[in-house]
Amino acid sequence: MYIVLLAMLAMNVSSDVLNGFAVVEESLSKSTANASLQNTSVYDEFAAAYELNHEKVGEWYNKALYVKEISDSLYNLAEELKVQIAIQADGRDANVENIRNRDNLEAATQVMLSPNRGRGQELYGAINSYRDQILQMVNDSLKRDIISANFSTEVPSKKGALGKNWQEYNFENTPVVAAITLLTKIQNDVRYAEGE
Repeated sequence: MYIVLLAMLAMNVSSDVLNGFAVVEESLSKSTANASLQNTSVYDEFAAAYELNHEKVGEWYNKALYVKEISDSLYNLAEELKVQIAIQADGRDANVENIRNRDNLEAATQVMLSPNRGRGQELYGAINSYRDQILQMVNDSLKRDIISANFSTEVPSKKGALGKNWQEYNFENTPVVAAITLLTKIQNDVRYAEGE
């Protein structure tokens, strides 16, 4: 009886933790959408200024378009991975915003770490490349430090992380809802860095 009670309590804690990830993911999604709106407004201003004076604004307008291109590339990769993880967990009719098997520990591992088709290394490389490219566009040292920290792919030196690479540390045996929340955080960081 005692063991059954402990198992039931563990399931409740697990459910609460999973619900917490869902709340954080929803909040990050809203923040990302707001940052996207702000960035779109800046691009619109660049386009209007460019129309008025190609010569004066041209260099800066082209840099802005470059930042948009590299930002959209990483953002879209994270979105694609979220969809793939959701499909792995829930099947073809999966909905990233309403995952049924949030506690599935295999889906993120399969999508990100599978020897034949794992995409974790691709994401790792894309994050490092994006960080290096975006830092070339930002001069303010405080903003550079924030962006660098947001896109760090160093594995923390703590118990449980020893011997793991970045992909394994973040996605191995990770519940679907946590993996999707991590990818949404990356998308949020992209929109922040893009705005800077």
